[in-house]
Amino acid sequence: MGSEVAKVQGATPAVVREYGSLVKQDQLRDQAVRTLEALTLSADPQVRAHAMEALVPMPRALGRVVDRGLLDNNLGVRSIAAMSIGRARLSGHESTLRRLLADESPFVEASAIYALVQTRQSVDRGPLAQYLFQENDPGLRAHVAFLLGEMGDPSALPLIRDAARAPMPKADSARLRLLDLQLSEAMAKLGDERQLEPLRAALFPAQPSDLEATALAVQAIGEVQDRSARGMLIQLSERAGPQNELMPPEILLSISIAMAKLGDQNGAFLADPFWDDDRALIRADAASVYGWTNRVEDLAKLERMLSDQSEAVQVAAAGALVRRLK
Repeated sequence: MGSEVAKVQGATPAVVREYGSLVKQDQLRDQAVRTLEALTLSADPQVRAHAMEALVPMPRALGRVVDRGLLDNNLGVRSIAAMSIGRARLSGHESTLRRLLADESPFVEASAIYALVQTRQSVDRGPLAQYLFQENDPGLRAHVAFLLGEMGDPSALPLIRDAARAPMPKADSARLRLLDLQLSEAMAKLGDERQLEPLRAALFPAQPSDLEATALAVQAIGEVQDRSARGMLIQLSERAGPQNELMPPEILLSISIAMAKLGDQNGAFLADPFWDDDRALIRADAASVYGWTNRVEDLAKLERMLSDQSEAVQVAAAGALVRRLK
């Protein structure tokens, strides 16, 4: 991307004037929606899934493309498409969702149940409890706990607490630690404030192997709106890693988003060194940050990123524009 992108780095009067215009912002939003709709046909299933997810703030556009996601040959895309319907509370897709109740993947079935619940359709929630207590797949247990947390029904709290104590003898300790954090996040969403402590405790990595848990904890703190942890996030952004190395950009960018979710825009600058990084996934993460900022000049960056050679960056930039300009 290099020098061309660098032209729009600063908040010059011309940039502020152009991108502060409501007409320009409407054009950008429409361009972003068209980009996301096109990317739901990408050859990359991750891009297809992320495009569906990014359209949640635009239910009408999501409704035009979500059926192809529900029928996708990739289970991850089917699951995300169903979850997107639930998050958008989008009606009119119940018959296809009910077909997914018999999907070969329990992840997809659970997401379909979530979507039907969120759109106020009658559905048996029993399989969610069954999958929450299965012993073989920590990822499935975490997925179901996440869905229960998103449903917002406090009556699910005892169920998740019991699941947190249920053994998984075949899972390795690192994966179980991540699962514990994911279960804590779900319980915190449902009102158990005691679960904030393990999330805060995971913020500061003691060794490189802890960084994945740190990233998860940062994200969770933003999701559960733990404003008392804001100072910890700032401290984490300023400290070195567990071996005195620079904190990975993925962590810094997650901190920026979490702070924005807590109502603090002061972390936006953390994305500025990375939005034209050589690594596509880092550029994509930086684009996601700009979906949570309120700086006009970031719209100029996102417009450039819509033309990035990487579809991962395109979908992140388009999603960021939709989030800001919906």
